[in-house]
Amino acid sequence: MNGKSAVLLVIDGLGVGCLPDAAQYEDTGTSTLSHATENGKLSLPYLTKFGLYKFCGRNGPSQASTGRMVTKSSGKSTVEGHWEMMGQPKTNPFNVFPDGFSSEIMDTISKLIGRGLLGGQPASGTKIIEQLGERHQKTGMPIIYTSADSVLQVAAHENTIPANELYEICKTIRNNFNQPDSFARVIARPFAGEPGNYYRTSRRRDFTLKIPEPNVLSELKNRNINISGVGRIADLFPEYLDTFDNPPGNIECLERTKMYRQMYHGFVFANLEDLDMLYGHRRDKQGYAKSLAELDEAWPKFLMSLANDDLLIVASDHGCDPTHEKHTDHTREYTMLMCYMKGYEGVDLGTRQSLCDVGATILDFFGINPSCGESVLKDVTSCKKKTKTSTNFYNNN
Repeated sequence: MNGKSAVLLVIDGLGVGCLPDAAQYEDTGTSTLSHATENGKLSLPYLTKFGLYKFCGRNGPSQASTGRMVTKSSGKSTVEGHWEMMGQPKTNPFNVFPDGFSSEIMDTISKLIGRGLLGGQPASGTKIIEQLGERHQKTGMPIIYTSADSVLQVAAHENTIPANELYEICKTIRNNFNQPDSFARVIARPFAGEPGNYYRTSRRRDFTLKIPEPNVLSELKNRNINISGVGRIADLFPEYLDTFDNPPGNIECLERTKMYRQMYHGFVFANLEDLDMLYGHRRDKQGYAKSLAELDEAWPKFLMSLANDDLLIVASDHGCDPTHEKHTDHTREYTMLMCYMKGYEGVDLGTRQSLCDVGATILDFFGINPSCGESVLKDVTSCKKKTKTSTNFYNNN
């Protein structure tokens, strides 16, 4: 066991076709990957060889075993997607605040942090700092807002409330609103610039409710398996990580994933958030495609860094279709599952009934019986040095 390593790479927001219940979320017709790549026309030679365009209906052999996953959780947030992959589906949704935060919540926060507050309503992060940024700088009051997700976001100009001080404010809020019916995340949103030209900086940090136990990470931890976190994993599951870093950008996160894999045996858990945060929510299809192309260019060296007996799982947590016009939030979609081990041909994993299958496969790889989900490890290792043609399950365009 000591020599084994598994890598889970979550490409945040890369959905692969709307789920049957998408209409309940105003997400009918969404298909992030297909729409961002013109149904597989975008040139991504290395990711295509790996198996990505299986989700656009392309048949033929692939390096990875591929399947799509149904989200068992009732929502479509980052927290719910990652919790489900770690064996804790959230079938009762987190609280959301479509009318903004109550005066009781705002008053409680104000007393906790010793400052007045601005905002409190649902808002676009870029728009609310345009609207309230100058007043915030004059008064020193942080800006509070929410979105369609279960979040409380705290924005502050870095020259008015330095990032480290903003983090402490968010920690205080998180520690006092830590019940399951509270908001799933408290997010620090530092910004900079001048009135009329404010912009959010890269110093964002998330403070997330702790995932219930048992879960995949607690099972690994109980067996002294090293866990490294990269990207937003450092914010989602800090209590389980032996080493972690959250560098800016997908390519930097991919490089750090390679570094941790080479430094330690065990489990490396990484999240690549650029597609979701920078392009999906902003409905920037061109930027989304460019970012995918950059990831494609870096892909061969990343695969080469893996050892022969390593397990690589590439998955997504929800959709974030850059062409969807009804809202700018996440989209309710199937998520992708791609599993790779050197020396094995890719096989068809079909449609999985839960993202829990990701965590079940990881536990199975380390010789641990999963309590939630169904491992696909036997399927992944069933076809050595021969090709199995896949059935096309992916017709959500």
